[in-house]
Amino acid sequence: MSGRLHIFRLKTDPPQYQANYNLGTRSYLQVFDAAGMEHFLQHYTTLPVGEVNTLLNDLRSGGHTSEAIVDLSETHLAEMGFTETPSDQ
Repeated sequence: MSGRLHIFRLKTDPPQYQANYNLGTRSYLQVFDAAGMEHFLQHYTTLPVGEVNTLLNDLRSGGHTSEAIVDLSETHLAEMGFTETPSDQ
């Protein structure tokens, strides 16, 4: 099932990012350093390399980015370090 991934910068020095993943009525989050964010986007999403590079450039320049079509297995989110958070829905 596809969910919505939204990432924003928490700190600039050193860079720290929060990834929010909304999957229907469930929401998950994880905090990454810059290398961890790059690794996550490259290895755990099914996004093409060009889209990953665009997301990383958006994060570096503007501090936030969104990608609507991301498939992350809900059963593996905890293994990846995501924690469930309260959802608005």
